[in-house]
Amino acid sequence: MKQFESFASTRPVAGDRSFALPALVCLAFFAAIAFNTAVFNDGDTSWHLAAGRLILHQRSIPSTDAFSFTFAGKPWVAHEWFAEVIMALAFRAAGWSALALITGACVAGTLFIVALDGRKCLNPLPLVAVLLVIAMALMPFTLARPHVLTWPILALWTVILLRARDRHRAPPLAAALLMGLWANLHASFLLGLLLVCYFALEAFVYEHDRATQVKHWGLFGLLSVAAALATPHGVEGLLFPLQVGSMRSLPLIDEWQATDFRHSPAFDAALVTGAAALTVARKRVPLLRLLLIAVLTYLAIRHVRHQPLLAIVGALVLIRGFGPVQQSPRSRLAPVYPALWAGVAAICILRLSVAVPRPDSESNPLTAISHIPATLRNQPVLNSYSFGGPLILDGIRPFIDGRGDMYGDAFMFEHRRIMEGDVAAFRDAVRRWRIRWVIISPLDPLASKLVKMPGWQQIYSDQWAVIYVNDAKPAEQG
Repeated sequence: MKQFESFASTRPVAGDRSFALPALVCLAFFAAIAFNTAVFNDGDTSWHLAAGRLILHQRSIPSTDAFSFTFAGKPWVAHEWFAEVIMALAFRAAGWSALALITGACVAGTLFIVALDGRKCLNPLPLVAVLLVIAMALMPFTLARPHVLTWPILALWTVILLRARDRHRAPPLAAALLMGLWANLHASFLLGLLLVCYFALEAFVYEHDRATQVKHWGLFGLLSVAAALATPHGVEGLLFPLQVGSMRSLPLIDEWQATDFRHSPAFDAALVTGAAALTVARKRVPLLRLLLIAVLTYLAIRHVRHQPLLAIVGALVLIRGFGPVQQSPRSRLAPVYPALWAGVAAICILRLSVAVPRPDSESNPLTAISHIPATLRNQPVLNSYSFGGPLILDGIRPFIDGRGDMYGDAFMFEHRRIMEGDVAAFRDAVRRWRIRWVIISPLDPLASKLVKMPGWQQIYSDQWAVIYVNDAKPAEQG
């Protein structure tokens, strides 16, 4: 522990005050992610892209489902509409390369915001260690999806709130406008509003002029809520995260499951590192902030998708327990920026000039989809949950896709029973929806049942997907 404390020392170290090393780490992650096709290994990327295309084509935000055949015309809250438009515009400009660049830029931008704020409390080497731990925790969630676009906003929002507390005042009112952008990108904006409530409580507890603090923080909070209401969905959009959080079928979705420490080495390492840092800085971290870190840890353990929240907000809160450090002329940022921007430009040019096709994966059975006969493409299909997005992007209406909030608990549970091989549930779905063909993962228990089921013929199979066709005519299915 003494070695860790020495490493994290906030005392200036001769020759170690340059910001170049943390900036280089951010640039390195930008390059690594921009050239990593794993950012496309999620079926939701495809339907988000399709939604963005639809919005651009119609010049309006859909309020009903336009993609599936099971819920066609049913109400749908397109709460991530602005992120989807950004994705669609990027794809229109430079295809998958542009989406990879946006994803990498968001991760690198998040790390850069942490680095800019953290340089006031940590020397370069411990700051680099913090950036590496954060990046390690973010990697499993680094996908070309809307939530990644909000990570820089989450980091910036937290920095704004923390700096306001450092100055013993409320944040500038203009900062509330950031919430308007966040609310149109992703439903995680609600966490931003909760952070305002927390820091307002902290100001009330620790400041002497409580009346002034309540007034100023209250006004900022009201403006933040007003900004969050500035979406096409209004109050419905504000309540949407609460409605989703109350769904009983959430555990069926991987990112809403509880953290399994046996299969989350990055998160485990981040927790251990954070605990060690907290042990060193505990005397300089207020009790309420320890409580905040504890709540964030609970959320991250309760739901996998909250691990990035803990990594970003927890790190920014914890860093303040090590500072401030004495700044020196060598820590000026001006000499770093030209080289940094040159590196960013070089990475963008290289990435856009090298087309890397998306590989097949457990969420993107692209080769299997390309083998779907034209005669089946307009026929009702039963598909695995993660296959819905790729089918939508390829112009095929799925049985279900990643919009679990739209399908609801009953339909989600029904689909799970079918995928788990409940023959009665499968046959009922075939009759009810007049299912003509099936495309599912060979790992789904239903796949082994279809092999022996009369009337179903396999026409394609690979390690990612199998396709079965119902030999019976549609009229005979009823």
